[in-house]
Amino acid sequence: MRKHKNLPHINVGRDGNVVYYLVGEQMRLKSYACPKDPKTEKQIKNRNLHAELTLISAQTKALRQFCYKEVPTYNNSHNAFIGLHKQFMRKARLDSEKVYENLHWSRGERAGVASVTVRRSSGHFRLEWHPGNLTALSDVQSRVIWVLRNLTHGYWEWNLNAALRPDGHCNVSLFDKHYMDEYLLWIFFYNPKLKRFSEDQIVHIPANKSIFTIEFGGNNKTPWNMFEWLYPEIIAKRRE
Repeated sequence: MRKHKNLPHINVGRDGNVVYYLVGEQMRLKSYACPKDPKTEKQIKNRNLHAELTLISAQTKALRQFCYKEVPTYNNSHNAFIGLHKQFMRKARLDSEKVYENLHWSRGERAGVASVTVRRSSGHFRLEWHPGNLTALSDVQSRVIWVLRNLTHGYWEWNLNAALRPDGHCNVSLFDKHYMDEYLLWIFFYNPKLKRFSEDQIVHIPANKSIFTIEFGGNNKTPWNMFEWLYPEIIAKRRE
């Protein structure tokens, strides 16, 4: 049981086989239905997706709180991260088993990096990017955020203030002997003054490849953009 945030004298939640909840100022109750084990393929996939997103959210708490705080209609960044991704993937008809490939750490809609180059050797990992069009002073002052998922050893690394957008490069510190592993990279810009993000670009870095470059746009354009119609539609529907 928990206290209602605006009515502290009222308890809401589950008590035994009864669930108490509020609709406006009116207290209602219903019987608790014990969830059954999923039977269909769709139910199993949905449960597996939820479990995977929950694990990612727990492993990346500071990153998730930074990127998904204050999302309209959601109580906290954890619920926003999980809820939005589940709806994004369902509405865009993405493969729910490819969770990492379909993650987005940025909810931004402004243009991001134009290209990314990774240069690495034993003990060295250098990240280079084309900053794109710097059309305003705010673009020049934006900082670079990178997120890495080590697919070989299964852990996360990130830097919320790696460099300034015009710098075009930075060095990445990793665990010893992990520099040539297989990684997924997310890179995007954040303006601390305007509190606005650019869209993030996702890069798959193969293992043992010393130099890897990818340009965005054209054939490498992001296959879906949450802000073109998905994000506003989801938030608007939740506000109804």
